[in-house]
Amino acid sequence: MISRDALKMLIEKVRINTLFNDPSADFLAKFPSFFLRKDFESFYSYYRRHIDARIDEETGISHLRVRTFSALDSQRVAQTLLDAGERLVNEINDRQRYNTLHAAQMELDTSLKELHDTEMQLAIYRYSNEIIDPMKQAIPMVGTALSLETRLSMLEAEKKQLILSAPNSPLIKVYAQRIASIQAQMSGMQAHITGRKGEGQGSLVPKLLGYDELTVKKSIIEKKILAETSALEMAKAQADRQMLYVTVVAQPSLPDYPEYPKNLAFLFITFVSALLVYATGKLLVAGAREHALQ
Repeated sequence: MISRDALKMLIEKVRINTLFNDPSADFLAKFPSFFLRKDFESFYSYYRRHIDARIDEETGISHLRVRTFSALDSQRVAQTLLDAGERLVNEINDRQRYNTLHAAQMELDTSLKELHDTEMQLAIYRYSNEIIDPMKQAIPMVGTALSLETRLSMLEAEKKQLILSAPNSPLIKVYAQRIASIQAQMSGMQAHITGRKGEGQGSLVPKLLGYDELTVKKSIIEKKILAETSALEMAKAQADRQMLYVTVVAQPSLPDYPEYPKNLAFLFITFVSALLVYATGKLLVAGAREHALQ
């Protein structure tokens, strides 16, 4: 409020330079005067003598006192300074909040974009491979393969027992056909799962590899987003704790009567000064007469 920036603001908004150059004011009290230069620094020194802003160290309340040649002008200047102070505090809060939250928000936005890109890659991967989740699809296939393997072991055991008990039995061929059929099913299923012997164009192994890479990447990004979201919330709480507030305890009042000039005091001082001058002059005259008589 007592800075040069405040004075420049008052010159622009309330034309304080014209307020202090009131034609009805005493030519010794207004600005510019015969004893003061007309530059900005002289006006700033003059401004500092008429604007008083200080902080009460005991209560922490700031006090603003404005003195012009008009009660309405003083009230208007005081209100303008209060509004400017509040705007300055709000700007400081906004800048501090921006600096505190900007980095955390930027990191979160970047991670959200990475998550979106990864999900799009997953969608493209599923569409191009015509598969939703290769792991879920592989689990029942592996279960079926294990079931076929168990069935194959049972048939082979039964076939061996039949060969020992009835070597010429026609059921041996039936068992052999069943075993060959199950082995063919297992071979095809194994080729579909692992893609061995050049039969793995539809193998799930490369699909699982690409899918796992994308899902792991997505999981890491999601954990990163959780951490960055928590960091952002903590930064918001810290910014809220560091905010400053301006509360106007009392609005600028309109004086009922001018405090300056102090007419009675000036009249008394003038009377005493004149009396002293008169007494001094009378003593000088009396002394001169006594010197002349001698």
